[in-house]
Formats: sequence, C-alpha cells, structure tokens
Amino acid sequence: MGICTVEIDVAADQQRTFEFLADAANQPAWRHDVETCALTEGTSGAVGAVYRQTNRGQEVEFRITGVEDGSAISWVCAEETTWPVRGTYRLSDLAAGGTRITMDLEMKPSGPFILLRPFVPLMVKAQRKKYAAGLQAALG
Repeated sequence: MGICTVEIDVAADQQRTFEFLADAANQPAWRHDVETCALTEGTSGAVGAVYRQTNRGQEVEFRITGVEDGSAISWVCAEETTWPVRGTYRLSDLAAGGTRITMDLEMKPSGPFILLRPFVPLMVKAQRKKYAAGLQAALG
C-alpha cells in the first residue's frame, strides 16, 4: 500500500507539540491504543532512539530515523515482522494559532495480514479523531 495521510489540528504551539511528539514515551498519554512506551536505547527524541511499546498486549519496538528540529519526526516500527510500519509526523503553524500535525503512515502487511491491506487506510483514518482528542487533552 502507499502512504496514508491524516491531519490533526491542536491548539498548542508548534515547538511544544514537536517536543511532546519527539519524546515517544508520551504516546500512552495521547494514543488510546498504546499501553506503555519506554526509551530502551539512545537519546529521547533523537535519531537512533529506540522505544519499546505495548499495544493491546503486544510488544513492538520502533526507532526514530529522522528529526527536523521543530518540524518533522520520522520512525520505523516492526521491521522484521509481517506488519512493518513507517511514518512521519510533519508539523506546521496554523494561521489562527496552534499546530497542524500531518501524519504520513506506510504499512506493508504481508503473509496472512495482506488480506487487510485495503482496510488499513480506513482503520488509520478512523483512529484520527481519537488521536486528535488525546493530543488536545495531553497538550492542554
């Protein structure tokens, strides 16, 4: 599948939003589907940082692959599985104040999960509202 893109607007300024997202250990505070997330290697929010998170009882490891200070964070998750995911959070100021987060997600399921490929964009877009609410609550 190609990249699925969703946008989320939050009232917090861009720098605060970037700092919050760059520390992936914050994910349980805004993602309802993440139970735990902890830095296991490297420096929080920096390229090469590795995190281990628990999603619905399953542990998965991901690492930060790119950081553009204040404006973008890229990561890759579960590279050696049948459901690898890559993504980028791009941040931009909104004219009325606040920040727009554009999430580009690329998922390439294989094996038996390949049957789910047509539904992945729908699943991601369905999560958007919950993620937006979680981010808004966490950022105040």
